[in-house]
Amino acid sequence: MITAILNVYRRPELLAKQVACLRNQTYPPDHIWIWQNKAPERIDLKIPKGCVHVQSSHNFLYHGRFALALLTPPRSGYIAVFDDDIMPGPRWLENCLTSMMEKPGLYVATGNRLLPAEYEGQKRPWFGWRDPSDVIEEVDYGGHCWFLKSDWLRFFWGETPISLENAEDIQLSFALQKNAGIHTYTPPHPEGYPDLWSNTVGWKYGKTKVASHKNPPTGITKRDWFRQRRQIEQECIKRGWKPMYMRVKEEGE
Repeated sequence: MITAILNVYRRPELLAKQVACLRNQTYPPDHIWIWQNKAPERIDLKIPKGCVHVQSSHNFLYHGRFALALLTPPRSGYIAVFDDDIMPGPRWLENCLTSMMEKPGLYVATGNRLLPAEYEGQKRPWFGWRDPSDVIEEVDYGGHCWFLKSDWLRFFWGETPISLENAEDIQLSFALQKNAGIHTYTPPHPEGYPDLWSNTVGWKYGKTKVASHKNPPTGITKRDWFRQRRQIEQECIKRGWKPMYMRVKEEGE
């Protein structure tokens, strides 16, 4: 059983398209839940038939949808949490399930690998829909979509969040690795097979003026938003997170 959780904030016009993408999956979700954060402007939202709608009178930012995920039915199997700016191909959930059977872990739509301090400033390796690959790739953390077993959420909330204003993606991978030895991966995104991809529209919706990374809802600048994420990465490492480069180094010693 799969429960999909969609997020609505300032792109309400995309909800129907996302729901249609999910219902067109080769392995469609059994439940579709919609988490709606409070937006600065009035949002008129039409809820697709058969979906559960939870509306908040407060903007709980990035973590609220993961709190809602705790209410999924016991032993529901899997949870797939989606950002509101991606449109998955029809075999995306099938791809996640197949990959999970081969290599259990947290599966994300796009992910990156941290670099040691001496390489700071260089471009990090990215995988997923941003940089296609024919195989499962391990990453340190990622986002846009998170596919995991429902009972793993206890590890996410069992670790005190470093911030509730940013970096839910970092927090999730950190908590799963530290507390359960669960690693993060991107499923294969082979060139020429968009039906398997997590996102078939690229940055079409992700770089508009309402994007959180362009216009952070907490009121800080874009530059400070990214700086905050780097600080959270380092705090996670202090708390026991081991990015791939640290584990590779330890294995070689």
